Amino acid sequence: MWNELENALAWYAAAPSRWAKSARQDLSAAAEWIWIVLQGDFAEEQTAAQTVTSTIISMIPLVDQICDVRDLVANCKKINQDSSNRWAWVALALTLIGLFPTLGSLVKGCFKVMFAYGRKAMFSAGKVALDADMWKASKPFVEKGIGKLNDLLARPEVRKTLKALKIDNPYKYLADQLRKVSGNLSVEKLTGAFDTAIGNLGKLLDLVKKWGTATMQTQAGQLLQTVKKVRDQANKGLADILSPVQTYLNRLAQRLDVEQRLTHRASSNVPNPHGDIRMRLDEELAELRKAKPDWVKVGKDGKYPGTRNPPTVPATHFDISNKASEPLTGAYKTFTKDVRDDILPPGTVLYRVVGPKSGDNNICWMTKAEFDKLHSKPEWRERFAVWKHWNANGEFLTYTVPPGKGMPVWRGTTASQEMKDRAGNAMPADDKGNTFWLEGGHEQIVVDPKNLDPKHASKREFTGWGYDDGDIQVNLVGVPILERNWK
Repeated sequence: MWNELENALAWYAAAPSRWAKSARQDLSAAAEWIWIVLQGDFAEEQTAAQTVTSTIISMIPLVDQICDVRDLVANCKKINQDSSNRWAWVALALTLIGLFPTLGSLVKGCFKVMFAYGRKAMFSAGKVALDADMWKASKPFVEKGIGKLNDLLARPEVRKTLKALKIDNPYKYLADQLRKVSGNLSVEKLTGAFDTAIGNLGKLLDLVKKWGTATMQTQAGQLLQTVKKVRDQANKGLADILSPVQTYLNRLAQRLDVEQRLTHRASSNVPNPHGDIRMRLDEELAELRKAKPDWVKVGKDGKYPGTRNPPTVPATHFDISNKASEPLTGAYKTFTKDVRDDILPPGTVLYRVVGPKSGDNNICWMTKAEFDKLHSKPEWRERFAVWKHWNANGEFLTYTVPPGKGMPVWRGTTASQEMKDRAGNAMPADDKGNTFWLEGGHEQIVVDPKNLDPKHASKREFTGWGYDDGDIQVNLVGVPILERNWK
C-alpha cells in the first residue's frame, strides 16, 4: 500500500531530498511530502490533465483519489474565505460531481478535465459577470476545457478504452451522461460524495499527524476543521446553487453536441442537410419497444385523464372545441378537467420549447415557473406529454404580453397522452392490453396564435438539452442556426 501511495505522491511533487537520503526511512519527510501535495491548487492545468489521463487508463493507483482530496481542500479554502460567495459553492459542486462513483473511470476522467475549467470560471470570471450571465462569463474557460478534452480523447490509450467500451461517439456519450447527472442531481448525492472525500482526507492527514512535526500536526488538524466547517454549511450552500449547476451541466452538454457535429463535418467533409429532425411515429414506436425510457409509462390508463367536454367559451376568449379552427381544433383534449379561462396581465412572460422547424407562434406555451423546473428533454416530454413524433426540441423562445388589456388564454393541467397511430388507434406495449403513455401533470398555457405579435417575442435560444436524433441546419462552423419561424 505504501508503495502505491509513494508512486501517487510522486505524480504531483518530488519527494523531499532527505526522503531519498534516508533510504525512505525518514517518516517526517514522508509526512511533509503528503502535506505539500494536499496543498496543491486545482487550477494547475498540467496537473489536471495528467490526473484525468491516469484516472482513465489506471496507470498509477491512488492518483485520482489524491486529486479528489486536493480539489476538495482547495474548494473548502475558498469557501472558508467567503461562504456567501455562491460561485465558490458552484465550484465545489463541480468537484463533488467528479467524485460520483457511479460514473465510471472514463466519464469521471473526462468530467474532471471540463470541470477543472468550470471551477476556474467560477473564480476568475468575476462575481458581477457570473451573476449577470454565468454561461456567457464562463464560455472562454469552457472552450479551453473542450480543447483539453479533445487532446485527451485523441490519446492512443483513451481511444483504446473507448473502443473497448464500444463508444463510437464520445461527445454524444458524454453529453448524455451530463444530462443524466443534471436530471438526477441532489444535495444528498453531493454531500454523500463530500463525506467520502472527507474520509479519504482524514486518512492522509492521520499519516501527517503520526509522522509529522508538532507544527504539521497542528496544521493538519486545522485543515480538517476547515473542511468539516464547510461540510456543516454544505446542505444549505449546495441547495442554494443546485439550479445554476444543473443549468451549467445542460449548457455544457449542449456544447458537446456542437463539438460532435463539428467532428462529424470534419470527418465526412459534408455539411448536414437542412432536414426536419422530428422523429416519425413508426421510428418512435420501434425505439420504445426496443428500450423504453423511464419517462414513458406503460399501463391501461394515464395518470391525468383528459377532459371529455370542452369548456364554455366566455366572450373574451377563443374556442378550443372540436369546432374550433386549426390549430386550436380539439385543444381542450390536451387538458385535464381543471382547464379554465384566464387573462394574462401585461408583462407576463411565457415560454415555448421548439425544434428547428417548429413554428414559433403555435398554441402550446408554459409559464416561466414551469420552464425553470425543467432540466432535460425527458422532463419536458414527460411533464408536458409531448411525443417525439409530435414535436422536436433543442431551442426555446419567450413571449411577453404587451401593454393593453392583457391576453386571453386557456390554462390547466396537461393531460396524459397515449401513443396512437394516425387513425387514432392505441399502440399496444405488450400482450396484456397495456399501451404507452406520457404522464403530463404540469400546467400548460394554450394561446390563440392570432393574438401573438412577433415584436414581443424573443429570439430563439438553446435549451441546453440537445437535439433529438437527426440532421439540423447549421452554419459554416457547424453551430446550429437559431432561426425564427413565425407562420
